[in-house]
Amino acid sequence: MKYEQIKMDVTLSSERSLKDNIQKVAKFAMDQQREEGLCQTLVRNRHEGYGIAAEYYSICSKKMKCIDADMKVMLSLLSNDEGDFINNCATLYDSAINMAVSAVCLAAQSQRILDDLYNSETRTPMDDYFDGEDKDYNGEEDQE
Repeated sequence: MKYEQIKMDVTLSSERSLKDNIQKVAKFAMDQQREEGLCQTLVRNRHEGYGIAAEYYSICSKKMKCIDADMKVMLSLLSNDEGDFINNCATLYDSAINMAVSAVCLAAQSQRILDDLYNSETRTPMDDYFDGEDKDYNGEEDQE
């Protein structure tokens, strides 16, 4: 018996819509950073791309540590009635928003790296064809 494996997409339409909107926000962030002059040069190689991504990743990591600290405080406030749980929840909200902003900036820079490296490293079949033609032409010219 042959079986066909089928992959079901169980993503909620609201989650799919949210992802689409976040992608639009990342594109907006990239356009905004370009207008401010933060991305004037092209990413020239993979090492430079990694450096840019690592910089934004470290910012996200710091923001995530803030969320972690807020969650620990929130947990400690559950066991006793002391402290202001609502204010801590507001702090957690603020930390989560800051993390989201950092994550969007990381996504925007990742798209920039992808675009710059793709345009500089990929070759189309026509590029290969023309390079082959140049070699054939140069080879015939050298023999004469």
